[in-house]
Amino acid sequence: MLSRVAVVTGGGSGIGAGVARALANQGHRVAVWDRVEQAGRGVVDQIRESGGSGMPVCADVSDRGAVGRAVDEVTAAFGPVNIVVNNAGFTRDDMVLDMSVDDWDAVMATHLRGSFLVLKATAPAMRSAGWGRIVNISSISALGDHDRANYVAAKAGLEGLTRAAALDLAPFGITVNAVGPGVVHTAITAVSAARAGRTLEQHLQIEAKSIPRGRVGTPQDIARAVLFFTADDADFVTGQVLYVSGGPHG
Repeated sequence: MLSRVAVVTGGGSGIGAGVARALANQGHRVAVWDRVEQAGRGVVDQIRESGGSGMPVCADVSDRGAVGRAVDEVTAAFGPVNIVVNNAGFTRDDMVLDMSVDDWDAVMATHLRGSFLVLKATAPAMRSAGWGRIVNISSISALGDHDRANYVAAKAGLEGLTRAAALDLAPFGITVNAVGPGVVHTAITAVSAARAGRTLEQHLQIEAKSIPRGRVGTPQDIARAVLFFTADDADFVTGQVLYVSGGPHG
């Protein structure tokens, strides 16, 4: 397997950190993008301690100028970007009638606008190379969820962007796919548990009962799907959305 240059947005924690470490373990040089500089540095330290190659990049993906500067920084250090994993995001949940316009705009700006900006900034180098892999991290919430209309709309839009960009970029050797996690145990799970008035253990047990596989997911579960889409021999797979959720959804 050739060593590629990979960018993982929102790579400083949770799913993004798991994906960044997995790509580094494959021998890729990984740029860990995060709005919190220290978080990105922590993941890069882990990558380097395991013998991998990584660099932290502090960037807000919703800011077009910041994205351009971040791509330039990675290119100067590692070379042109070959692999992009659009993972950056956060939630600001509320019932749709109570949701503020600011919370709507903020979630859409990071999840959907940010993914478009990163794709637009990195795909030209992939086109020149005749090879590229773009993986967008969606969610089973794209199929519908209560009290989070902004997040649902952003993820559904991201899946639409995935299919459209796949058609546009396929002639240039670039594949575009999406992974849709179900319930995944990350640091934010404790926040969800507290919001529901549960302990973390209670929350995980309740969530697991709703999943056919009988357990919640891990960042490693999502990373394995990303590794499939970014592999050299996944060349004929593009425009797909793979839900990694422990059971069928739809």
